[in-house]
Amino acid sequence: MKVLAIVPYHLDFCAGQRFRIELWAKELGKRGIEVEYLPFTNQDLTDVLYQQGKHFAKVALMLSAFIKQLTKTFQTKKPDLIFIYREAAIAGPAIIEKIVGRWNVPIVYDIDEPLFVPYKSPTNGYLNKLRFLSKIDKLFETSDCVFTVNRAIGDYAGKFNKNIEIVPMTVDINRYQPSEAKKINKKPIIAWVGTRTNQPMIELAISPMRQLATEKDFTFRIIADDEMKFEGLDVNFVPWAYDVEVPKLQEADIGIIPVKDSVWSPYKFFFKTVQFMSLGMPVVATATGSNLEIIQDGVNGFLAENEKDWYDKLKILLEDEGLRKEFGEKQGKRF
Repeated sequence: MKVLAIVPYHLDFCAGQRFRIELWAKELGKRGIEVEYLPFTNQDLTDVLYQQGKHFAKVALMLSAFIKQLTKTFQTKKPDLIFIYREAAIAGPAIIEKIVGRWNVPIVYDIDEPLFVPYKSPTNGYLNKLRFLSKIDKLFETSDCVFTVNRAIGDYAGKFNKNIEIVPMTVDINRYQPSEAKKINKKPIIAWVGTRTNQPMIELAISPMRQLATEKDFTFRIIADDEMKFEGLDVNFVPWAYDVEVPKLQEADIGIIPVKDSVWSPYKFFFKTVQFMSLGMPVVATATGSNLEIIQDGVNGFLAENEKDWYDKLKILLEDEGLRKEFGEKQGKRF
């Protein structure tokens, strides 16, 4: 059996894409199911896409990427199944989707972000004009089956298609395990994982952590694609790499998932929460989206609604090693 996976990003670039299809493709291959990818972006494009400015280069590289994707579409042999993750291209109308829609092949549409809700990129706001939000509704309507990451997106998709499957984001349990050899850090480590474009999210917790840093001794570990520094905090920057991420998280004592309030937030599935909790790491997370479904405040983690919550709950975890262990054990068993 052959599956054509139409994806917006080149392989091993987007965490969501990696966990929604790339890791599963390896398992499918063992069962005789071949997955062929039809990506939009390439390394040259993403090298400039998330930088400020360089508008001409971005547009030129996006046009080039689209032409390559379109050419490959016409060269591709008809598969047994089409799997579309999010959207074929990160901007523009549903051209590729319309072409493959005429192939008379079953289509599974997988969505883990509320792409039907308007959103302005902090680095590429002008590209918002090139987004065709209506194509998402059309994909819901014309697909044979729709996978959604959570109930909130599923309820919206259900307006257009009755064949909805809720498929939460999962981790590879062979990789994401609490460390059996974890050492007790005399100086606790608070960890965050993300990208440069996610930096506005961290800002929510920075002020409370700065206040805590005047009272408690701790390290703030940032695992990201680009270095970030915050005055008043002992920052330990770790360049993100697939083989580095889990070991460095296993060393940490507390994970944080700050989320900036937006129209997207109620629909979001926060995979970082699942990552941290599957490692048996106690978490403090903004009280929104999937965090409300996963975290029982004060039972297996903490939810924060404002800066005072962030300060109070981080302070509790920094001071109470026993509570950190209790939360971690509950999370490890669950995941």
